[in-house]
Amino acid sequence: MRRKVEGCQVCDPINNLIDYLENNGFKIIKSKLTDYHFHEVYFKLSGENNIIEIPYIKKIKRHSENEFICECHWSIVELDINK
Repeated sequence: MRRKVEGCQVCDPINNLIDYLENNGFKIIKSKLTDYHFHEVYFKLSGENNIIEIPYIKKIKRHSENEFICECHWSIVELDINK
């Protein structure tokens, strides 16, 4: 599914990561456009599944245990893992 945040199209790498996370029990709890010019967006997802292995998604880098960044627009996906 192609997502939009505040009218801005979300890139394929972030879409693919969010699809994977949603298929593993995560829910989007926050989304916002952080830079319209660069199409940079932010997503926060919450879930109870502590996924250790995220499959390789081209242009997605794991910045920390709970944060992923895309290399194309510097968009961020943050995980709030309920333990």
